[in-house]
Amino acid sequence: MSGATELKSKVDFSELGIGASREGAVVERYGQAPSQHGLLWRPNVDGPTPTIIFLHGGCWSSAFDYQHAFLLCQSLARSGHMVWLPEYRRIGELGGGWPGTFEDVTESIAWLLGAEAAQIDFDAVQLVGHSAGAHLALWLNRGQPGRMALLGPQAIYWNRVVALAPITDLRLYGQGENSCQVMVSELLSSGGGVEVEHLSPIELGIRKPVELVFSEADMLVPAEQSRDYLLKTGCEAILVPDAGHFDFIHPATVAGHTVLSRLGDYCDASR
Repeated sequence: MSGATELKSKVDFSELGIGASREGAVVERYGQAPSQHGLLWRPNVDGPTPTIIFLHGGCWSSAFDYQHAFLLCQSLARSGHMVWLPEYRRIGELGGGWPGTFEDVTESIAWLLGAEAAQIDFDAVQLVGHSAGAHLALWLNRGQPGRMALLGPQAIYWNRVVALAPITDLRLYGQGENSCQVMVSELLSSGGGVEVEHLSPIELGIRKPVELVFSEADMLVPAEQSRDYLLKTGCEAILVPDAGHFDFIHPATVAGHTVLSRLGDYCDASR
């Protein structure tokens, strides 16, 4: 990249905290539990604005909060988007797992679309998630109700889903032994237990268009999670060569630059 800073690849998780802050964001609550809140970056413009709802990852575990998504969300906000980064109850805290985690991401989006309706361009709303957050985003966009049908209807106001290094097949993913894969059994046993097919996006179809962004070099979420979902649903996908798992949410990486470009291009095309 002539005349520009060279983009990185395969960044470590710790690098996501360097230079990251919640500057420019306000804390908004959508519930009473400690984790039922989020950060909202509002643009300094009047009228409807392209909006991104970002669901952070972290293996559905309370060991990881939304701070590792600050860098990407700050970059999206600086590019003119309204950005909503909700926290949600996770495994390890009261109410986390099934059904609390799934209720929270649903309620957090409902809050945004109600409280900020006048500022949202409803032709340019993207639901974006990374890793376990991408699993939640794809689950929210499911074509079949699954167990969430027991919790009432869910309206969809986003125009598409962008899933970064997504976990799509819990049955397959839970057979692995890395630190995130072993959390699948805890997720499925939470709240008295839930059948894997009700929480696994690959079993549930899609409603709004989906774009996957993934890499064969991802050591935490194997590329087969994206390839199998792509084959099953026929959605769109972008393969980023030699990208690590955390590259997708770091703006100074090749994968992060790709994500920012794709999200920005979609908003430009919708205007």
